[in-house]
Amino acid sequence: MTDTQTSRFRRDEDGGFIIFGLAVFMMMCLAGGLAVDVMRYETHRVHVQNTLDRAVLAAASLDQPLSSEEVVLDYFAKAGLGHIISADDLTIDESWVEKTVDGETQRVYTERRVGANLDLAVPTTFLRMADMTEFRMPASGAAEEAVSLTEVSLVLDVSGSMGSSSYSGYSKLYELQRAAKRFVNLMLCDPSDPDETSNCIVEEGRISINVVPYAEQVLLGDNLLSYFNHTAEHTESTCVTFYEDDFDTVGIPAYSASDFANNGRPLPLVFGDPVQLTGYFDPRRGRNDTPRPDAYSPCYNDYSGTSTDAWREVLAFGRTAAELRTKIDSLRASGNTSIDLGMKWGAALLDPAAQPAISGMIASGDVHEDFEGRPYNYSRRGIEKVIVLMTDGENTSQDYLREGFHSGPSGVYKANSSDDWSVYDAANDRYYWADGGQWLDHPYGEGEHEECSWTREYYGYYWWQYDWVESCDMVAEGDGATQLTFTELWREKTTAWYDQWSFLNDAAASFNYYEKNNNLDAICDAVKAEGMVVFAIGFEVSDSQDDIMRNCASAPSYYFDVNGLDISDAFAAIAREISKLRLVN
Repeated sequence: MTDTQTSRFRRDEDGGFIIFGLAVFMMMCLAGGLAVDVMRYETHRVHVQNTLDRAVLAAASLDQPLSSEEVVLDYFAKAGLGHIISADDLTIDESWVEKTVDGETQRVYTERRVGANLDLAVPTTFLRMADMTEFRMPASGAAEEAVSLTEVSLVLDVSGSMGSSSYSGYSKLYELQRAAKRFVNLMLCDPSDPDETSNCIVEEGRISINVVPYAEQVLLGDNLLSYFNHTAEHTESTCVTFYEDDFDTVGIPAYSASDFANNGRPLPLVFGDPVQLTGYFDPRRGRNDTPRPDAYSPCYNDYSGTSTDAWREVLAFGRTAAELRTKIDSLRASGNTSIDLGMKWGAALLDPAAQPAISGMIASGDVHEDFEGRPYNYSRRGIEKVIVLMTDGENTSQDYLREGFHSGPSGVYKANSSDDWSVYDAANDRYYWADGGQWLDHPYGEGEHEECSWTREYYGYYWWQYDWVESCDMVAEGDGATQLTFTELWREKTTAWYDQWSFLNDAAASFNYYEKNNNLDAICDAVKAEGMVVFAIGFEVSDSQDDIMRNCASAPSYYFDVNGLDISDAFAAIAREISKLRLVN
């Protein structure tokens, strides 16, 4: 080729657009292929995701009779996708309780969560030309269903002031009973009619209600108390003394009957410290009075002289409106006020630590089997724990025995053959004879002592002619003396009798208004920290108590300051608010 031809070829532009056109054509093919492959991918992804969503929703249903795994795999098989999923791709979490129906044990599911995670590959058609052989297609979905469950504690003031008249003209107790029964009807019978008592439409077993009456103390009743690890100085009453630190936590650990059968009461320290059974003692009567702990102890300070006040006892996990109305109707009014103790037990019966107690009461027939597993864990889906705290006044005083004065040797001796008492002074190693008013080296009854008397000895004719002469004899005191335990002593003597001796430490004390308010603040904070919802009702209370109760409530709007008939409106409003919480759950 000559230089002229080479130069001409270099300058010739014919056919240049063909090269550009080929390049554009290849890019158009690539773009079109990308669109086709993406369309195929998206079509497949939507098909898989829709199938997965429908499958897990059906599998999570609590009414589904088939196993969750079987349901999901069947959905995919019927959609023509059985080859892309296996049981290993599923996660299934379930909760249930077992019930006996017609002699057969059946599993009733209360919670089910079904999830599926797939990591699929969709092969490409056109993008293979760009060395892309597949698209990764992750797909996941989950569904859950949980029974909407509510646990409620009605903590009700039954102190003496509740017997006084309210602004309505009726007694405060009457207004409380009327309002509380309407609350129960709304919660357990008909949410639209507080006066409906027969044609109940609320499904039984979804809502449990504890009734916790409180005055100076809270009585648990023998059965409920038996599942808690308490000291065992006596069996006369069923209330517990809590100290300041006890109000910083909600739970009170309960144990099974077999734990106590195998280990005794209280349980060994490996189980934790026991709670203190309230002493059976008389803190009210004078030093020379016969003690009446059956009428004046903190557990029974209604002065009735009976220790069988069943109306005071806690009703745990009530199931029907009828049984709860019966309990509320039985309430009376007497005694001091301990809002902190009412709140402590109301909260403890919603804490999961009480589960062994409720299981035991189900076994004994005192709680319905629908409530097996309650109180549920705080993290359980669908659970709402609610406390309704009501008072008509303020904390007053609460008598108690100081630590160390419930059991063990008292240092007080009673003669075996007479009603003579001796008190030991450990600091000086001597005994004070309470009836003789003298100090000796032994308690009366364990030896002999010199007993002297003065007589006139006449020496003349006239009446004034005499001398006083002392004559002494050793007198045997009897057949011994017995040192009483503190438990035995409080049946014989009041705490005022014991506390009169200056060389002894006082056995009895009382928590005052300020201490009990601090306890109430502490337990309210602990309860709210666990996620419980607190409603509070101040029934014709003072401004200072108004603030205390408002601070206890979960929100300012959850506190109701009411008078007279308004208490029914407050309970009804709380019932409606609880229903809203259940729907949100």
